[in-house]
Amino acid sequence: MTMKHLWRSLVLSLAVAAAGSAGAQSAHERFEEAVKTAVAPLADGAVTGMKVLYLGAEHTPWLDSGFPVKAGDRVTVLLQGRVWLSRHYDISLEAPLQLWRRIGENGAISRGLDATDTFTAAENGTVQLKNLPTRWLDARGRYQGEAQPASPDTGGGVSVALIRWAPDADVAATLAALALHPAAPDWAAPALARLQSPPVAPDGWQYLWELGPAEIFREVRASDDDGGPKRRMHAHTRNDVAILQKPAEVALTQDTELKWSWRVDQLPGKQAENSVITHDYISIAVEFDNGQDLTYLWSSALPVGETFRCPLPGWKDRETHVVARSGNTDLGRWLNESRNVLQDYAKAVGGPPPQRIVRVWLIANSVFGRGEGRAQFGDIRIGAGGTDLAVW
Repeated sequence: MTMKHLWRSLVLSLAVAAAGSAGAQSAHERFEEAVKTAVAPLADGAVTGMKVLYLGAEHTPWLDSGFPVKAGDRVTVLLQGRVWLSRHYDISLEAPLQLWRRIGENGAISRGLDATDTFTAAENGTVQLKNLPTRWLDARGRYQGEAQPASPDTGGGVSVALIRWAPDADVAATLAALALHPAAPDWAAPALARLQSPPVAPDGWQYLWELGPAEIFREVRASDDDGGPKRRMHAHTRNDVAILQKPAEVALTQDTELKWSWRVDQLPGKQAENSVITHDYISIAVEFDNGQDLTYLWSSALPVGETFRCPLPGWKDRETHVVARSGNTDLGRWLNESRNVLQDYAKAVGGPPPQRIVRVWLIANSVFGRGEGRAQFGDIRIGAGGTDLAVW
């Protein structure tokens, strides 16, 4: 099929689809019809397979899609929908945060950053799909969390389209041509942009695998003298979440201190962060060799010095929060912090102390209130007795 005939077929197909009664269809049916209509002209050579599924919020096990791939295959994933954690409080997770995938039963779990994503299969098998559980237990998909009783306050689901490209297909060129056409589907340009610019963590850091990739953090250099460090980590969260990690092996002693500079320009939440529905915040954390972590947040309302266990079910047994700053008074100013980690651990967590700090985290979350937060970090160090490990 020539490109001219391909576009003529595409335009005709879209016109016919538009003439139908869209109002009588469900959102998933409209999604499926639109994807199949757009992909049909590409099936002659460029596309070797496609499948469209719906995964309701109530489905907790891994779902085998029956869609086979081989190692090296490129697959574009299109998503639509959201899962409601609470309709009453208007809290939901959009499809890219909610839906995870793996190849076969032993493939590494992953998710896309956007509603359009293209990945390369690392092994042979069928694509498996799963809703985000309470907690991932390993990177191969074991999880904690069972189905909850049905409630009118929860629900929703995700529509998924899987498009497998031919081995010799020029995926970027095909998506570019599709995006430029007047009858292009609305996913073509975003799919091309994401293919050309995959998410990358700042050098020396990595995103926590349990939450997946993000573009929240990026390294910046100071362009003017505003009192802050020259090398900075900029955080911008908007209806998303990420934990950025860097190894930092340091013995935990009576004198071990975590030191850092930060400037928080906008807090992602407006209420006390110690409940599930308001747990949006920006913080810096240390992870210990016993699996616990201690995170220092800038709270919108809680008093400085207050401590609390994480309210999220998957984190309450391993994460403790310490309010290091509070309120709006010092927003927009660079501030230097120093915390005695062992003393904070004894007060906030208690029990036998860990032996070592193993990682430093930067955390930004805004998924519950779908707000926006901005901050910068710099001059992050851990040490004791005048000897510091420069983390950033």
